[in-house]
Amino acid sequence: MSATDTRPDDTSPGQSRVEACIGWVRRRIDGQVFRTGARLPSVRELARLRGVSPFTAAAAYDQLVAMGLAEARRGSGFYVLPPAEPARPAPLPTGIDLNWLMRHMLDSGRAQGPGLGVLPASWLDGSRVAEALRALGRQGADRWLAAGSSHGFEPLRQVLQRRLAALDIVAGTEQIVLTTGVTQGLDLVLRSLVRPGEAVLVTEPCWFGALGMLAAHGVRIVPVPCTPAGPDLAALERIAGEVRPRLMVLSATAHNPTGFTLPAQAVDSILAIARTHDFAIFEDDIYADLGSPSAVRLAARDGLDRVIYAGGFSKTLAANVRVGFLVAGEARARTLTQAKILTGFTTPEINERLVHRLLVEGGQARHVAGLRTRLAESRERMLQMLDREGVPIFGRPDSGMFLWVDTGRDTNLLAAEARGRGLLVAPGSLFSADQRPSTWMRLNVTTAADDRLLDGRTRRP
Repeated sequence: MSATDTRPDDTSPGQSRVEACIGWVRRRIDGQVFRTGARLPSVRELARLRGVSPFTAAAAYDQLVAMGLAEARRGSGFYVLPPAEPARPAPLPTGIDLNWLMRHMLDSGRAQGPGLGVLPASWLDGSRVAEALRALGRQGADRWLAAGSSHGFEPLRQVLQRRLAALDIVAGTEQIVLTTGVTQGLDLVLRSLVRPGEAVLVTEPCWFGALGMLAAHGVRIVPVPCTPAGPDLAALERIAGEVRPRLMVLSATAHNPTGFTLPAQAVDSILAIARTHDFAIFEDDIYADLGSPSAVRLAARDGLDRVIYAGGFSKTLAANVRVGFLVAGEARARTLTQAKILTGFTTPEINERLVHRLLVEGGQARHVAGLRTRLAESRERMLQMLDREGVPIFGRPDSGMFLWVDTGRDTNLLAAEARGRGLLVAPGSLFSADQRPSTWMRLNVTTAADDRLLDGRTRRP
């Protein structure tokens, strides 16, 4: 029911009509139908909505004013006042989990702190995105009325085909399926390839979004321990032989959260293990533009036989431009397209047209090169600070935006304390298949780090 809908008298037994009017307005203020500063219905309008006299409605407003919920403005009406006390931070959670992190990470876009998984908005080229949107708006309206293609916007897939070839990933446009991001891509792969209860290998630690998606699909999540150079190959061989996995989720470049990039020899060894034990690999390369230009991709070495390659543009264009893509062998691409049709028909073409324009109009290569330079500078400053503080670092990544650091204290508790100060921390437990408490955490090198968060052994917040 809208704020202006009428309904039968809901006055409770023993409650006056004035009290019923007050309750009606208060419920809408509490539910933020009437927000702070909003003009409330006039006396006559409230009387009509509630089926009471104007005198009753006026009396209700007088009491709302006395209660500090509204103010009267001469000649203008009644307006909602802000709460009498400033809003207090949400109570510290007794447990930190994936839902907690995602909720606060996406909290009205205002989240800040070392736990963020994106570049600062000030690093992105908002003016270029805005100009591209204006240019699209000047095109004929009939362009936006069609349903779109199941594979996605064909001109964008042609651009992606050329960009993939530069990474030695050779694919036809029919092998490229556009998605609303890497997360949807993983969802489609799981729907197509894996049944509930089957084993899926992940690195330990692993991107928490993948862990959440795997859990939602009811698969058996099997962690493989990591080294600074990628998965422990001996452990991978042993575990694959024991559990007979259906799939492995892996990043070869700028791994989230540790920052590792796989050496070429490790890429070949992983593919050999996949062939021996007959499992597919979902290669998440969302950080491709921020990683090492010389990195070797699993999909390039594999020829899209076992590897399904996933990428996107949310990290370098804009976080809410949700355009991603999957690349696979021809038969598997058809299966993924069918899964996409069954779960969402098509992806929003306006977003795909926006990305296409940004990629073809020029400036993207220069923008990405600038981002890499700024990341290298920020990473070096962060590494120097961590070294001064004596904070252990998991490897020393030379690309990407993340470091995996040991704070020496339970990062679940640290995350709760930091949240009370308005900072987001990504504790190590969220990157673990069993979410066990951990002293490790993911650190975004672009954020100003607070040494009180990083070294609990010598300081306390």
